[in-house]
Amino acid sequence: MRFIVFVSGMLMTACALAQQIGISIERIDGPVLIASRISGVLRIAAKTTLELNAAEISLAGRTWRNVRISCPDLKQERDVLICAQGAIESPDKVPLSFRYSTLTKNIELVLRPAANEEWRVSMTGTTARVITVDIHNGALAHLKSWWPAEWPGPNAGALSGKVTFIEEREARVHGELTISNFGFANASGLHAGEKINAVIALQAQQQGEQWRWESRLDWKSGDVFWQPLFISGSAHSLNMAGTFDAKRFAIEQGRLMLAGIADIDVTAAYDRIASKLTVASVKSNNVDMAALYTKLIKPAAQGTVLGDLRCDGHADFSLTFKDGEIVTVDTVFKRISVEDNSGRFAFFGLDGVLPWHREDLKTAKLHIAGGEVLRVPFGTFELPFETRGLRLRIRDVEIPVLDGKISIADFASSGEREGWRWRFTGAIKPISVELLATALGLPAMRGTLSATIPTVSYAQSTLNVDGALLFKVFDGTITMQNLALENPLSKVPRLTGDIDMRNLDLDLLTGAFSFGKITGRIDAEMKSLELVNWEPVRFDARLRSSAGEYPKRISQAAVQNISALGGAGAAAAIQRSFLRFFETFGYSALGWSCRLEFDVCEMGGIANVPQGYVIVKGGGIPAISVLGYNRKVSWRELLARLKRVTEGNVIVK
Repeated sequence: MRFIVFVSGMLMTACALAQQIGISIERIDGPVLIASRISGVLRIAAKTTLELNAAEISLAGRTWRNVRISCPDLKQERDVLICAQGAIESPDKVPLSFRYSTLTKNIELVLRPAANEEWRVSMTGTTARVITVDIHNGALAHLKSWWPAEWPGPNAGALSGKVTFIEEREARVHGELTISNFGFANASGLHAGEKINAVIALQAQQQGEQWRWESRLDWKSGDVFWQPLFISGSAHSLNMAGTFDAKRFAIEQGRLMLAGIADIDVTAAYDRIASKLTVASVKSNNVDMAALYTKLIKPAAQGTVLGDLRCDGHADFSLTFKDGEIVTVDTVFKRISVEDNSGRFAFFGLDGVLPWHREDLKTAKLHIAGGEVLRVPFGTFELPFETRGLRLRIRDVEIPVLDGKISIADFASSGEREGWRWRFTGAIKPISVELLATALGLPAMRGTLSATIPTVSYAQSTLNVDGALLFKVFDGTITMQNLALENPLSKVPRLTGDIDMRNLDLDLLTGAFSFGKITGRIDAEMKSLELVNWEPVRFDARLRSSAGEYPKRISQAAVQNISALGGAGAAAAIQRSFLRFFETFGYSALGWSCRLEFDVCEMGGIANVPQGYVIVKGGGIPAISVLGYNRKVSWRELLARLKRVTEGNVIVK
C-alpha cells in the first residue's frame, strides 16, 4: 500500500509541475506483494500516459521478471485516477484497467486475459485494508506456476467466485470458488482428472505466525485416476480444518464422504520445507465393498483379471503414514464375497482381522466359508498367517476340494525392489476324478487324482514350478516340468512347459471321452508346450503304446473315430468286409504324433507307409490296422473333428 500512496502523490505533483517526470523506486514490500527496481516515466500531454518497468515482482510466492505496465490514457476525475485501457506484459500482454482514489486510497484492478475472462482485485478501507479477488471464468492454467512441483498441473478448466483478504492486526481470509470442467495430468499419466465440477469454500484466521483454517469441497461431477484408484460420480464431499505456517501444513480434522461407499476420517501433517508428508492417518468403518468396487476399483482394473467381479460385504480399515510411507494397515473383514463374472474364481464369507505393521510381527487368522476356482468348489477353511513389513508367511493350511484336499506348506512372500514375490510347496490328496470332471463340465471319468507339488515361486510377473509336478490319474502318472506362467493376472496369460505321461490306462481314458473302447496302456509326451490365454499355439506331442504285456483290443467305434481324424480308410474297409461283424479287434501297437506351429498340426504315426502313416498296427484275431492319410491339418479343424467325434460318436467324413 505504501507504493500506491507514493505513486499517487507523484502523479498529482507531476500534473502541476512538469510535462514529464521520471519514476524510480528501489523496493516495495507488502503482505502478499514484493516489487524491486521499479523505473518509469509519466508524460503529460493531450493524453497523460504512464509506463512502468519492474525488474522483479513477487505475488503470493510466484515471481515475474522484467514486467512492463503501460497506460496510454491516464485520466483524473476529482480524486480518482482512471486507466481504462492499459496492459501488463511479462512476457505475454494482458489487458489491464484500474481506478485509484487519492482520497480513500482505494484501488480496483481488472485483468482480462481473454474474452469472457476477468480477474478483478480491489483494495479498500483505511484502518483495516480489505483485498477482494473476484474471478469470472478465470482459466485455471494461469495458476500452474503456483502449483506445487510434485502435483500434476492443470490443463483445462475455469474458476469463478470471490476471495476476501482482510488485513489488520491478525488477518482473515474467506471465500467460495466454483471450478468448471477442470482437468489435470502428470507426465506419466498415472495421476489425471477431467471434466471436474466442484465448489470450494474456505476461511482462515491468522493467529500470530500461524493460520487456522477450514474448508469444504463439494464434488459435483468428474473423473479422477490416481493410480490405482479411479474416482468418479457425484455428491462426494471433503470437509477439513487445521493449521499452517511457514514450516508446516496440518489437517487436524478431515472427513471425506464418498457417496454410497463410506465416510473416511483423515488427519495429516505436511512438512513444507522438506516437501514431504510427515504423519497421517486414514480411518473408515463399514465400507460397502460392492460400491467400493463398482465406483472406485472396477474402472481402474479394466483389462485385468479383477476387471469384472461381483462383490458383497463390508470392511473397516485404518492406515497410518510416517515420513511419507505407510507404517500400519489394520483391516476387519465382514462377510466379504468376491466372484469373477467369467467363472474363473470366487470366495465367499471372508471374515477376520488382518493387521499389518511395517516394523512389528503380527499374527492373524481369516475364515473363508467356501468358494471355487475354474468351477471347482472348495469348502470352509481357516487361513492363519504372520506378517512383518512386506513379508507374509503361512506355515500350513489345508483346503477341502470336492472329496479331497489341497495342502499348502511354508508359503512365504515379500515385496522386494524387483516387485512382489512368493513361494510355497504342497500336495493334492486324493480327489475323485469323476467329481472333478463333473465340476469342470468334462465327460465322466473314473479314478482318483493325487499329486506332489514341488516348490512353486512367483517373481517379476512370472510363476515358476521349480521341479516336477507329479499327478497320479488314469492308473498312471503325469509329470509336468519346466512350467512357467507369465502374467497370470492378465487377460492374456502365457503358459510354457513339458508334459510326460506314463502307463495311462486306455480303457479309463477312452471311456471318459466316448471315443470308443480301447484296452491297453499308452505313454505320451508333449514338449515345448505353449498356451496363450489357455489355448495351445505350439507343442510337439507324441503318444504310443507302453512297453509290456497286457490285453490290447480296440472297438469298431474307436477304429472309426481314429480313422476319421486321419482319413476314412479303415472305416471304409470295415464296412466293405466281414470285419463289420466284429465288435472289437486286436492290435499290436498304436501311436500318433502332432507338431503344432502356426495353427497347423503336422501329424504322423508309429511308422510310415506309401499311403501315409500307421496309427494302429493290427495284431491277433481278428486284426485291423488304421492308417492316417492327412499329414497336415488346421489345428482348429482338428479340434472341430475331435469335438464332433466325442460329442456324437459318429464317423467324420
